[in-house]
Amino acid sequence: MLFAFGPELGLQAAAAARPPVPIVILANNYDPIARGYVQSLSRPGGKVTGIVSRQLELVAKQIELLMEAFPERKRLGALWDVLSADQFAAAEREAKARQLTLRAIKMENPPYDFDSAFRALTQDGVDMLHVLGSPLFSAQYERIAELGIQYRLPQIHILRHYVDGGGLMSYGVNFIPMMRRVVSFVAKILRGVKPADAARAGHPIRVVVNLKTAKAMGVTLPTSILLRADEVIA
Repeated sequence: MLFAFGPELGLQAAAAARPPVPIVILANNYDPIARGYVQSLSRPGGKVTGIVSRQLELVAKQIELLMEAFPERKRLGALWDVLSADQFAAAEREAKARQLTLRAIKMENPPYDFDSAFRALTQDGVDMLHVLGSPLFSAQYERIAELGIQYRLPQIHILRHYVDGGGLMSYGVNFIPMMRRVVSFVAKILRGVKPADAARAGHPIRVVVNLKTAKAMGVTLPTSILLRADEVIA
């Protein structure tokens, strides 16, 4: 049995194993149904099962929350890379549907130069920022948060540890219970359950906001956002 965590590349490598073996996934940045790895989330079929972080589905809601928090702002920035390309495609569609001006920067050649990216976004007049979810961003999450405060550029993230590190808002799943759920899938398969019969369980989506960061940026979050938040860092 193999465990494939993260972007599609990990699952591609696991699926190439011969002879085929059961695979448990925690899928980020891609849709395993659309890519043909599983039939559905409730009845995966085949040798692949596990959990999907739903990052592609959450993109539209993240942009909606930014617009609710800052309705007067219309110039959206986006930071993405090759591992978050599917998320960025969803963000492009949502920005167009909401008639936002989108300024996107594709990060290349890790470790990424976020300082230059933020300078470029600011020079182009971006007034709010969508930081898409890439594992190559996480190593610099505190620096990304610092730059947001420095340039007074409100950001939204998919993972709450960005907010713990000084980011303004996050909207997404909590990976700790997801990892526990993945372990339960592994245990079931080791006990003889077929991957095709191992169903996925849902996971709650959480909104986390950092009022310390809002104060440092000189912005005020509306009451509607604070009421929606599952956790407020004050």
